[in-house]
Amino acid sequence: MGVIRSYIFSSLNDGVIPHLREPVEDVFEKVVKQKGLPTRQDFRDLRNRIDMLDFSTREATRLLNEVRGSVKKLAEGSDDA
Repeated sequence: MGVIRSYIFSSLNDGVIPHLREPVEDVFEKVVKQKGLPTRQDFRDLRNRIDMLDFSTREATRLLNEVRGSVKKLAEGSDDA
């Protein structure tokens, strides 16, 4: 009897799960929107901003090193004169 009951309940569960899945997904979506939890797009945007800041920082460092080198050459040139 236990095997038949398990078979019947598993068949019922298989039929009910698709109908329960959508309401559960809706609940999760509402919670995410209300709590303001980050989405994948938020993470992508943040990663893109960080990459852009990293690029800008490297570029600024490179330019500062060029300016530093130019100033050093000018200072050496004025010391020689």
